Amino acid sequence: MTSVDQLNVENIVKKSGSSFYWGMKLLPEIKKRAMFSVYAFCRVVDDIADNSGTIKSKKTKLNDWKKKIDSIYNNNNKNESILKELKTSIETFNLEKRDFISIIDGMLMDVKKKIQFPSKTEFELYCERVAVAVGYLSIKIFGLSGYEGKKYAYSLGMAFQLTNIVRDFREDLDMERCYIPRSKLKKYGIKGSLSNLDKTNKIQEVLQDILKDADKLFKKADKISKNLDKKKIIASELMKQFYKKIHKKMFNKNIDIEKKVRLNFFDKTFILINFIFR
Repeated sequence: MTSVDQLNVENIVKKSGSSFYWGMKLLPEIKKRAMFSVYAFCRVVDDIADNSGTIKSKKTKLNDWKKKIDSIYNNNNKNESILKELKTSIETFNLEKRDFISIIDGMLMDVKKKIQFPSKTEFELYCERVAVAVGYLSIKIFGLSGYEGKKYAYSLGMAFQLTNIVRDFREDLDMERCYIPRSKLKKYGIKGSLSNLDKTNKIQEVLQDILKDADKLFKKADKISKNLDKKKIIASELMKQFYKKIHKKMFNKNIDIEKKVRLNFFDKTFILINFIFR
């Protein structure tokens, strides 16, 4: 019987409208429950970073989440649904504390300063924290281990994040953020300034360059997946199909920066049917 805590956590995931929801729904009950708890945690800390509030209040809330994660690993009981569900997931799948802390540290990077044209090192660190760490938690739940599993998680996490950066370009600009590395702008002779960046000549080429990097990472994940247990990567492979479709809607096309690319009902249904019968 589904508990109130499970329902509360699943509702957080549902409300997010994420395509990941359908990948998680395909999992056996115990794995689905664990993935919902991890994704709900990601959603909550991400909302803290993105929603209104002072830098100080956001830092306090995120550091409080570090204490909450500590409390789970120290076996201190908490009443919040997410914490109770996370505790079950951590104990069942031996999830690593450092991955949860890494995700929070990624959100703190967003809060401490508005990220604008990061260096290559800062960019990679940010992506590893907010996306790859989620991948590392996920593969443990899926039952993958070893070097190949981590390479798969890394490639997919980075591909998803690069796709997100292009898809959310306008949204991020409105929040005075821009995750495009300064090296990419320099490559196309663009100044590192938010002013009229969306209308700057060659910005489309920069966005396509990022999507090209994502394409390589998707292909790398495809190659690695051939050597992995197919039953263990059902959820991640479906998530990959959703993200590839978002990527495809932008790659080698003139992107309408003002209109965020989304998957409609028919896109999702077609992907699901194809996936089930492939």
